Amino acid sequence: MSFGQATALLTCFFSMGTIAITYWVGTSQGTAELCNPFFDGCTDITHTGMKGDAGFIFRGGMIASCSFMIVWWQVMRAWLQPFSNRIALNFMQLFGVIAALGLLAGTAVLLPLKADTNWFVHVRGANLFFQGMLLALTINFVLIWRASKQGLLVPTLKVKTLLMAILWSMFIAFAGVTVGVDISHGKRIIEWWATLFIGLYFLSSFFDWKGMQLVNQKSPH
Repeated sequence: MSFGQATALLTCFFSMGTIAITYWVGTSQGTAELCNPFFDGCTDITHTGMKGDAGFIFRGGMIASCSFMIVWWQVMRAWLQPFSNRIALNFMQLFGVIAALGLLAGTAVLLPLKADTNWFVHVRGANLFFQGMLLALTINFVLIWRASKQGLLVPTLKVKTLLMAILWSMFIAFAGVTVGVDISHGKRIIEWWATLFIGLYFLSSFFDWKGMQLVNQKSPH
């Protein structure tokens, strides 16, 4: 397994895996409502990871996932660098890193008691994640599509195309994914699906980065 593949796998595992484990622990301990949140929307992601053991797992796992997201964007930049404009790569990575930092800040302020949580920071951090990540992934997809025309092998191009089409359809149909202190039933469902598809986009690079190696290129003297 290459470094790039490990990064893609760990980014998806720490984000999607943390949410899944948190929800299982929360429902087992009675701190989260049991349902199929992808269809029932009985709870949002935030409220599955606030109380009890689930809260500790959620905060630790999601903060770790933010670190891997930042590394993922660096690996993605290195992979596309021979085929892409530096300015476009800078914008892609900038929005991706800002989105990850927004999620980190929004997660760090979550506390077991609703009244103790800094909702101002959480709401803005979570919204920054969804909006910034969609913008970063859109730039990324365009750069990957262009690079594929120049000879870059992208085994998951069709998968990425489908994921981006679904994400944009959801964002347009529901006026974006917006997180608040209390969000509607439909918004909760969209939040779960959007998070899943973003995680799958990260994971898709596992199949693109087979054998990828990062090397340090020294400037010629």
